[in-house]
Amino acid sequence: MNQPSDSHELQRADEPALIAAQASALLDRRRIPQARALLGPALQQHPDNVALLFESARADYLEDRNAQARETLGHLMQRAPGDVSARWLLFLAERDDGRLAEAEALILPLLRENPQHAPFYAGYSILMLRALDIQKARELALEGLRCHPDDEGCLQVRALCDMVEGRGDHEALARLVARDPSNVYTLRLVVVAMAQRGQLSAAHRLAQELLRMQPDDRQLLNQVNELRVNNHWSLLPLWPMRRWGWGASVAIWLGAVGLMQGLRNTVPAAVPWVAGFFLVYVVYSWVWPPLLRRWFKVD
Repeated sequence: MNQPSDSHELQRADEPALIAAQASALLDRRRIPQARALLGPALQQHPDNVALLFESARADYLEDRNAQARETLGHLMQRAPGDVSARWLLFLAERDDGRLAEAEALILPLLRENPQHAPFYAGYSILMLRALDIQKARELALEGLRCHPDDEGCLQVRALCDMVEGRGDHEALARLVARDPSNVYTLRLVVVAMAQRGQLSAAHRLAQELLRMQPDDRQLLNQVNELRVNNHWSLLPLWPMRRWGWGASVAIWLGAVGLMQGLRNTVPAAVPWVAGFFLVYVVYSWVWPPLLRRWFKVD
């Protein structure tokens, strides 16, 4: 007599898992609005269901709403702190937002617990690539390939390392993009990181390769032109200021003042020459970079 009621209760208990599975399949095909249409009502009825929370966070992550994804994952991990999938997704959100230290703190325990899981090595390798630790990125990719020689993620990261180190070509880049368009996004982040660290020549070369791949990208064209300007031989005397900013400017100014003070007591006749040279340098630092930018038509 109670069998229909028991069956109905079992069906109700399984309902969140079924909805989560349906939403996951939709998200795999990037059908995010349809997945949200399933998840919204289900989460209203089951706000603490781990599977539903995870798929909701994944929908946010796929739409680059990483702050919302982190919030949902925090709620999820209060109920399931050891959930590997949630921790991995949180790592991806932190990494993609450039929070490299936070991302590394998440991936290291995952690797300790799952030392044979190649995708974790690939994810950590991408993190190191964005931090410009190319050697470690390559080592991690190779370690992942020792676990699984055919892992696509590790193979791609190894090829990305070759590209960053100047050992790739246009055809290699085309193959990387064909495998995964997000590789272009990774390389563009690497270009920015290289430029910020003063590796202008390497950044310019890599940006040029990306522009050949996407010749209609106006933002990338401006980036290539900007790097072309910053990498121009005529700006070499400004390298300290472009590398260390105001700190270098203050150091140069204090050095010039100290030098002139010392010369005033030892070789007074040289003071006007040093002062004149310093004045020319200051005017050059103000006037020449804008003229060069105009010459190369940098927006």
